[in-house]
Amino acid sequence: MPLIFKNHTFRTCMITLATVVTLLATGAQAQEMQLIPFPKSCEPGRGSLVLNAECRIIAADESLGPLARVASEEMALLFGAKCRVARDGVQSGAITLKIDKLLGSEAYEIEVSDRAVVKGGSYKGVAWGLVTLLQAANADNGKVVVPQTKIADHPHAEYRGLSVDLARQWHPIEVVKQAVVLCHWYKIGYLQLHLSDNESWTFPSTAYPKLATPGRQYTLDQLRDLESFAAARGVAIVPSLDMPGHSRTLVGALPSVVGDDPLVPATCAICPGRESTYQFIDTVIGEVCRVFRSTPYYHIGGDEVDKSAWAKCKYCIDYRKRHGIDNDEELYRHFLSRIDEIVKKHGKRTIVWEGFKVAGKIPVPKDITVMEFESLYEVPQNYVAAGYKVINTAWQPLYVVNGRNWSPEKILSWNMYRWEHWLDRSAAYPSGIDVPPTPLVIGAEMCSWEQPRTSRFPACANGWRR
Repeated sequence: MPLIFKNHTFRTCMITLATVVTLLATGAQAQEMQLIPFPKSCEPGRGSLVLNAECRIIAADESLGPLARVASEEMALLFGAKCRVARDGVQSGAITLKIDKLLGSEAYEIEVSDRAVVKGGSYKGVAWGLVTLLQAANADNGKVVVPQTKIADHPHAEYRGLSVDLARQWHPIEVVKQAVVLCHWYKIGYLQLHLSDNESWTFPSTAYPKLATPGRQYTLDQLRDLESFAAARGVAIVPSLDMPGHSRTLVGALPSVVGDDPLVPATCAICPGRESTYQFIDTVIGEVCRVFRSTPYYHIGGDEVDKSAWAKCKYCIDYRKRHGIDNDEELYRHFLSRIDEIVKKHGKRTIVWEGFKVAGKIPVPKDITVMEFESLYEVPQNYVAAGYKVINTAWQPLYVVNGRNWSPEKILSWNMYRWEHWLDRSAAYPSGIDVPPTPLVIGAEMCSWEQPRTSRFPACANGWRR
């Protein structure tokens, strides 16, 4: 599939992602059929199904219509086939997509005989089965040839994600779509989009139209189209607007709404002591969730918060007194809890970066899922012991940033219950952290962090650079 990535770091992340999955494929059958990742069960037959250039793709369930159209597009792109999408009809020589509720949500089964039948426990399950079928197919003299086989598979982990930073290094929407396609083809169910940071704000809020960074924002039509494009391919987009830290752009744009006391030196964090801050967050999260409907998650950020201004901010001092909050660390925990309630109000589940200690006076809700990345603020085994769901985003080897790349041997030695870091201040340095397999570690995510290229962007009015 011809995919062109203009940004080097983003392209490196895609190559690394492909390497991770490829190295998991083992055995002679994997080499023969070139399935990535190789399914848990594969029973090859003796013959092949030959599809003509105008074969039918039957969506046995109405909900699978978008996926059938994706299948038709991909058959045309890969093999030059002009497939016709139908709801029913003669199934011999056709590809039939259907939902089987007896299968697990993301599980799928494929049977190729005189026809190809792809069954999945949900839309996503059928999408993963379709990818496997297309991976197994080959072009031969204008025909599409698929080996006769029976395949059954289901993912090892519930959460399989890729994160792309659009705030520091903006990407055109067509490039983001390429990331969606690659997630689809490697059965990566979640694409997290980092939509805001100190460098820029890319989401086009209608309630706060002056918030988005000029020249680095998407339109609502673009994002709605992206959501439909991803959902049709079984990929859920996880939006992320980072708060309370990593918010210099936000504070600079709306100081009277989310900024600290003007007499306090400004930081990159918003003020958790103003009711207007929470009203803003409620409004913007609502706007974001109305665009990204298919995801069950919303990522609030929550990492690397500079709390230095809060101790002197009149709004924070008054807020702590009114709510009986002892200090700024507890105020941060209170902030996470309150934002979690807002996220749930809008029908999503909260994800947060590692940033809070398990121990604290104000409890951080256990329904928050933690992405553990540095093992600096808290270690993964403590989150697990406390009952939090955890997603492995270990710096090594899951970060592609600052030109750091990991060898195939390093990638292959990793598993989703292991955390490693090259930084000597991390608890995962030098020997790593291994957590016993547990359902609370629900998966992993690879992170492509694009660094700011300050020479390319003009200085802002308040002196900092995008």
